[in-house]
Amino acid sequence: MSDSEYRGGSTAGGRWGCACAALIGTPLFVILLIGDALGDCVSGEVCHKGFLQMVLLPTVLTTVPVGLGVRWIVNRARGHGS
Repeated sequence: MSDSEYRGGSTAGGRWGCACAALIGTPLFVILLIGDALGDCVSGEVCHKGFLQMVLLPTVLTTVPVGLGVRWIVNRARGHGS
């Protein structure tokens, strides 16, 4: 195979976006998980509403835009954007 412009693997923006999403998502996930597990129940309210609603969904809704945003910014800055 000759040396062409094709470069396999991910872009710098993809790597930075994944790293930033992991740096933000991991502590957020742990904090929400501990808060959901240790949170006191108030009388008359539903207690421990669920892992998906209270922990996983907010983590995903935070980390996906962060990861894609950082990816877009880095790729744009490096001249790989459209």
